[in-house]
Amino acid sequence: MNEDKRINIEQEAITLVKRNKQDWETELCFVTDKVAFNMRNLIKLLRKNYWGIFDNAIDPTTGREKIWIPLTESLVDSVVKNIDLDTKDINFRAKKLESIGYTSIVRAAVKNELDAMNFGEYLDEFEKSLAIDGTAIWKTIEKTNKDGKKGIEIRLVDLLNFYIDPTSKSIQQSRGVLERSLMTPTEIKEMDGWINTEDVGAQTSYNINDPDLRGADTSVSLSEVFEYWGLMPKSFITGKEKDKDTLIDGHIIVSNVDSSAKVHLLKENNKKIKPYEEGWYMRVSGRWYGRGIAEKVRMLQVWLNTIVNIRINRSYVSQLGIFKIRKGSGITAQMMSRLAANGAIVVNNKDDIEQMPVDEASEASYQDEQVIQSWAERNTSAFAAITGENLPASTPATNAVLQNRNAQSGFILIKEGIGMFLQRWIKDHALPIIMKNLNKTEILRLTGEPNELRNFDENIVNQMLYKEMDRMNKAGIVFDVTKIETLKQKSLEKLSKMGADRFIKMNEKINPTDYDVQVFVTNEEIDKGVLVTNLVSVLQSFAGIPNS
Repeated sequence: MNEDKRINIEQEAITLVKRNKQDWETELCFVTDKVAFNMRNLIKLLRKNYWGIFDNAIDPTTGREKIWIPLTESLVDSVVKNIDLDTKDINFRAKKLESIGYTSIVRAAVKNELDAMNFGEYLDEFEKSLAIDGTAIWKTIEKTNKDGKKGIEIRLVDLLNFYIDPTSKSIQQSRGVLERSLMTPTEIKEMDGWINTEDVGAQTSYNINDPDLRGADTSVSLSEVFEYWGLMPKSFITGKEKDKDTLIDGHIIVSNVDSSAKVHLLKENNKKIKPYEEGWYMRVSGRWYGRGIAEKVRMLQVWLNTIVNIRINRSYVSQLGIFKIRKGSGITAQMMSRLAANGAIVVNNKDDIEQMPVDEASEASYQDEQVIQSWAERNTSAFAAITGENLPASTPATNAVLQNRNAQSGFILIKEGIGMFLQRWIKDHALPIIMKNLNKTEILRLTGEPNELRNFDENIVNQMLYKEMDRMNKAGIVFDVTKIETLKQKSLEKLSKMGADRFIKMNEKINPTDYDVQVFVTNEEIDKGVLVTNLVSVLQSFAGIPNS
């Protein structure tokens, strides 16, 4: 390919990335022909609601700082505790008879890798983002650690740095996606396989989390890098005019797409899969973005902040008082501001100033708080009975049971959604990398439940005995069945003394797809919040029974 044609293809690739960015950055999801979700603005609002941030923190009437009531934060934190999954909930099973012996090895390899990377921390971060934003994305890449061993790395992709057609069903089924990141010119130069890495433009005002913001200058100059995964013309690879109308899966990396753009990578995606996997808190028809806790209680948060701050202002006014002052009396604002400290002001006439009556806050204000809390709990299933909080003494037992069942059913659905996300992620992203980098002669640690270890031990011992019996048969040696059974029991006893761990030495490379090993994630059958509540109820019931 000559130089002019290469430059022309790179310009076409830049145009493709720039056009997709412009098409997807508005992220409008229409509900009707006149009403649409502006998803980027909505995500920013949901995050502000969780962190308790006002656009204008000072009340314009009173000049005092407004109070944020942490309704969204408390609901999100309560829900995350009840939808949490752990590494132990990830399991594997054989779908064919010949893959039974390899299931334990695949399980051991994956769990060893997940334990080494502190997988639980990534999962906790994912679940928190899921509850706030409604959608969370993992990017999985292959990395080499400081010991030279290859493994996987997970990166939680910020939704504001991710561009996709908002009507797509999923990332893998979309025609393409874009990820924005910030890199220094030095980091770009050090990337393997990248081209055009000299004289890359950089600025000091980019915001790492929000491409729409430009902050104060920093000491480090950064470049905006856009990574595209999706359909592109085959001519980008072949350089042939006839291939322009043929679309293939491609991978394009462009820096500074809006000015002084440069292509750093342009190749075909032979894996036919994008390195991203998303999970949703709750799917919404017609839009790719999910619906989380923060969105469910968005308007309730506004209502609660309003009534509480009005009540606080009324309380201030009630304590300090409102005064009617006669015009021309000579009473100034400075004199009134010192009234609370001095206790009095000098007047010429007793009618110069008069305190006006101020009613206390209505009881309806407090009732509104209870109504808001009740609606929020119903909409999110975060009832006190399920989150483990103490219930009011007046709560009927029947209501507590119904709340338990309602919340439990809702959280099970969310857990199933997270479980299906983990199944897709392990099968399509993590497992191929882990098994590819599993070295021959590597020793794996297998940890499991007693039943799993017992079955594993029996499989290992049986295989050893079958090989020995086959050798004896070929050599014409007659073996005693009783001695074989005794040897089997001794071998099982020896393995059981190893405790909860088994160590497996790899002798050959294993491709789990050849043996049809299936990943599945179990639901937590025991809900901790419900269990605590039930135990407290039982103890309270027995407290009134006299000791015999």
